[in-house]
Amino acid sequence: MKTKDMTLVSIFTVLTAVMARITIPLPVIPFSMQPVMWTLSGLLLGPRLGPASQLLYIALGLIGLPVFVGGGGPGYLLSPTFGYLVGAVFCSWFCGKMAERRRAQGRKPARTAYFAAALGGTLLYYAFGVAHLYLLQNVWTDGPGMPFFRVLSVAFLSVIGPDLVKAFLAAAAAERLHAAAPHLFETTGRKRAA
Repeated sequence: MKTKDMTLVSIFTVLTAVMARITIPLPVIPFSMQPVMWTLSGLLLGPRLGPASQLLYIALGLIGLPVFVGGGGPGYLLSPTFGYLVGAVFCSWFCGKMAERRRAQGRKPARTAYFAAALGGTLLYYAFGVAHLYLLQNVWTDGPGMPFFRVLSVAFLSVIGPDLVKAFLAAAAAERLHAAAPHLFETTGRKRAA
């Protein structure tokens, strides 16, 4: 991995941790600005480095650094929101794949294409978030459990609105950043030809 790539991965890891501090506590699933970085990391860094930045973020949190919305440490695996963090890796990969495909076709990055990719990424992290919360409530821990439709209501329906706005913000930011510094992100994460 080149120095530039390592630097960009580190920057996006730190920015994800910063966005975790912009939080509004809500029952079960708090509001945070992290999804903007999950999406943006893929759109700008691509399908290799974007997910790498999110994997590094998760690793730092699991070893105990308080970078997650609710702190850090291995116990966070049983947090109601940990599934979203796993989904963030796949969100970043998907957004990166879509952006890379568009650039490979020689098409200029556009906000609508970025927004479509961001919507797909959003659905991915919600799929992991809902699945994790359901398993946590009904399989992995003792307790009264939570019916699937209640989990869906708490972990998806009640919080999707703001995340659609975050997807749009990430798409708009990606378009502007790519236009302002196309050479910074154009070859990021691509393997050198032999």
